Amino acid sequence: MRTAALMFLYVAAPVLGTYLTFRPTFDSHFALVQTERGDGLLNHYLLENSWLALSDPNYCGSLLSPPLYFPTKLTIYYSENLFGVAPLYWVLRLVLPHDLAYAWWQILLNLLNFVAFALAARWLKMPHLIALGGAFMWGFALVHADQIKHQQLIGRFWMPLAVYYAIGLVTEPAAKPLNRLLGCIFFQSLACIYTGWFLVAGLAVFVPLLAALRPGAAGALKLFARENRRELIRTFGLWGAALAALFGPYMAVNFGIGRGYEETYKLMPTPSAWITGPPDSMWVITTEPYRVTVHLECWLFSGFTIYALMIASVVGLFFYSRDARPVGWAVIAAAMGTAALWVLLTLTPAERGDSLWRWARYLPGGMAIRCVSRVYLVVYLFGSIAGLTWLTRVTERVRNEWLRYAVQGLVVGAMVCEQTQYQQPSFARTNFYPLVDAAARDLRGATVAYVVPRYVDATGVVADGVPGEVFGMWVGLRANVSVVNGYSGRAPDGFPPFGPLSDEDVRGWLKGKFRGTVRIVDSETPGRFRELAVE
Repeated sequence: MRTAALMFLYVAAPVLGTYLTFRPTFDSHFALVQTERGDGLLNHYLLENSWLALSDPNYCGSLLSPPLYFPTKLTIYYSENLFGVAPLYWVLRLVLPHDLAYAWWQILLNLLNFVAFALAARWLKMPHLIALGGAFMWGFALVHADQIKHQQLIGRFWMPLAVYYAIGLVTEPAAKPLNRLLGCIFFQSLACIYTGWFLVAGLAVFVPLLAALRPGAAGALKLFARENRRELIRTFGLWGAALAALFGPYMAVNFGIGRGYEETYKLMPTPSAWITGPPDSMWVITTEPYRVTVHLECWLFSGFTIYALMIASVVGLFFYSRDARPVGWAVIAAAMGTAALWVLLTLTPAERGDSLWRWARYLPGGMAIRCVSRVYLVVYLFGSIAGLTWLTRVTERVRNEWLRYAVQGLVVGAMVCEQTQYQQPSFARTNFYPLVDAAARDLRGATVAYVVPRYVDATGVVADGVPGEVFGMWVGLRANVSVVNGYSGRAPDGFPPFGPLSDEDVRGWLKGKFRGTVRIVDSETPGRFRELAVE
């Protein structure tokens, strides 16, 4: 009976979370796309580019050079390359068209987040109900559901596993947890540079803290390092080479380019950000008198229950003498210390205020971070582990089994309940992909093209600016023609200022790089393209 109940819960929890997170997709029978028309469709473009580069020998682009910003090469390094999560998309493309493959790719990545946290929690000896609650939060909490609009952030399944192996390394130093920890860091960075950076930032605080707080851990680590010096040199050498292969091209292509502190304005968490959830979510009206409006990248609130667990875990640390500290005390202290430190390092009193990030951004790789609010990844990862570890220690004292289950279920149920009500924005697939294919018909057969960055969908919505540029890139992709259009983390050196390009802009950009004709296509005047001569 108990086994059947657990099996039901382990199936029901991810099914419920998946439905709540992707309700517009499921309720519309996949007619709606849960993404935004800018960054979200850019990520799909990069995935489809990788698929075509591997599957179509006649494709005009390549794995490292999508056919945008013609004739610039290595443009994949202007943005996330998604290489760590693209293989799942490739598998889906074997059986699904590109638009449905993208929807299922997002859904399955979210499920992997749930599975990874559940595994890590169980390996950390958390009871099933608590492990399920933590996995639900890591997979489907409001802050994560809202960030589906930035699909590169979905694949974070290596992060909880990395924390588990970090704990294992400090607890019992050995080659196995070290190798797996380094592997998790590499594969998380391969999945997403942002999440990889924040994972390393968190571990760089957590591991030393845990080693310092756990009696005898620092000495054991030193002994392990001394006795395995040669093996460690080889291990870190291989790991460093792998990271160099991943990050080296980014550094070379973007050499000399960094984010100024002012570029992070509105993208750093304020006190209000930590109590602001997405629109229509639970508590959004209740918290309104106590906060000011924040940028949409700073909706970081996922309910009071998880905060209460974090606070309780900190308070609980002071109820034990040094000699009576239970198993897990050091993990809770180190995890909450990590979460608290990164809150302080990134917190600003106002959207355009000062913060310790002005100096913290000089950490290796920090100058590339623009959206500082993504520190929520560190805070919720380590804060959840601390809070759930505390809940485990408290409830294991309850001798009555059913009462223990009731307490755990009540807390987990409250966490889950707070993640309901929010529905992510969406739009009809027919308002983008068929429009792309229609415009692509005018592009086929061209050598190079420029697509006017604007389109009007069936509902009358006019998409220009970033969505218009992404539309132009997609038109080129579907027509198998390189385009001058482009949108990414940055533009090539010397590219005209962002916006619609005049004929002279196109000629000026291509001067000395290309000679021939550029086909100019406007989706609002189908069948009436023109050719622009470039000498």
